[in-house]
Amino acid sequence: MRFVIARRVFPSVTLLITATLAACGGSATPNTTAPLPPPPATGANAITISPFDQSGTDTAATGGQAIFPAPDPQGVLALAAQRPNGRVRYSTMLDGAQAEMTILRSGPRGVVSITRDSNTVRVGVNLDDASIAWVCVTEGAARPVCRRQDIDDQGSSALATAALLVGEDRLRQIVTRITGAADAYLEVTKRAGGVDASCLTGTAAGAGDLRLCVTPSGFVTDIEEGPTRATAIEVSPNVQPSELEPTAAF
Repeated sequence: MRFVIARRVFPSVTLLITATLAACGGSATPNTTAPLPPPPATGANAITISPFDQSGTDTAATGGQAIFPAPDPQGVLALAAQRPNGRVRYSTMLDGAQAEMTILRSGPRGVVSITRDSNTVRVGVNLDDASIAWVCVTEGAARPVCRRQDIDDQGSSALATAALLVGEDRLRQIVTRITGAADAYLEVTKRAGGVDASCLTGTAAGAGDLRLCVTPSGFVTDIEEGPTRATAIEVSPNVQPSELEPTAAF
C-alpha cells in the first residue's frame, strides 16, 4: 500500500498556536518525553479504563518522537502521547446517541463530563493512582448530587464512554485501520478555533470514513469511524481550578 502524505507550504505558526504551546508549558519544539504510566489502581474507586489511560500510546509504542506536522501515522500517535493539560469540549455520536463531552486535565487531576439529553455526569479522576475521586450527577432541572464514590456505576460508565471515543486504544485502532486503507491520507488542516492539526484520513469497508486529528501540543480534535465520532468544538490549554471541583458539596 502506497501511503500518501499531503505536501504543501505550511504557514507561519499563528498567535493562537503560540499561545497554546506556551500555556501548556511547551514551545515551538514539542515535548518528546512521554510521562511514566500511573501506578496500579487500588481501592474500590479504582478505574481500569478511561480516556486518561496510559497503556501504550507513548514514544516506545509509537516508535517516534512528537514532531509537527506528523510525518506518518505513527507520528500522529506520538503527538497524542504528549497528553497536554487543558480542556477539549466535543460533540459526540456513539451508538446513535448524540452527546456533549468535555475532558479536562491539569497535572494529576482530570475530569470527564458527559451531557446527554438533560442529564450530566461529571467524574473527577486522580491520575496518580487511576482512581475516581468523585462523581456528580445532574438529572434534568434537579440539583446536582455529588458523592466521593461512584454513583450506580454512572462515573465508570462515563469514563468508559469517553475511552471508547477518544481513549488511547481507540486512537491506535483508528490509526491501524487508516494505515491499511488504500486512500490513506495525511495533511495539516485547521480544526476547532482555527487550530492547526495533523489529520489522518481514509476509508475502510464496513467502517466508512475514518479520521484522526491531533494538534502540535497533543490535543485530539477529531476522531471518526463511520457514525461514531468525537468532534472538538472548543480547545483550550487553560483550566480553571473551579472546573476540577465537584459541582455541589458532598
